[in-house]
Amino acid sequence: MCASPVVKRDNVARILDLALDAGKGILRLTPTWVPRSFLHPGKRIKLAPTDWYALGTHRGGIDERWFASTTEAANENREPDEGLSYCVFEGQRFLLRDAVEEAGPRLIGKEIWERYRRWPVYAKFFDNMGPIPHHMHQRHEHAALTKQQGKPECYYFPP
Repeated sequence: MCASPVVKRDNVARILDLALDAGKGILRLTPTWVPRSFLHPGKRIKLAPTDWYALGTHRGGIDERWFASTTEAANENREPDEGLSYCVFEGQRFLLRDAVEEAGPRLIGKEIWERYRRWPVYAKFFDNMGPIPHHMHQRHEHAALTKQQGKPECYYFPP
């Protein structure tokens, strides 16, 4: 959905330094749109109507926008970078995940880096036409039994 050139992992250091300096420590991120094949878009998020099914109806409608994500979307037939946030600087883009790998504690803080060695958090806007189907996310101790990580999650429903 974005045609700007991608700076690959091994070449991120220089552009990351320039972007952080220019932004005084703040990186600009592109929107990260995620489709879900089992839900229908509520059509309230800032997305052109022609883009609600931009990846094809077989992929489902785009009904989520992810923020500061270094987590790949767990969708079938997904794009390789689906769910991952991109940083943009001077007409180029690079994955936030690569920036975190490159800059570690400088970008996310020493405590988070030493504990997780990655950025473990992201936020989402949900824009579904109907309710989210019943599902669960395990706590860390239960997920560890299957060599996975827990997924603490909370929701805010505006009035």
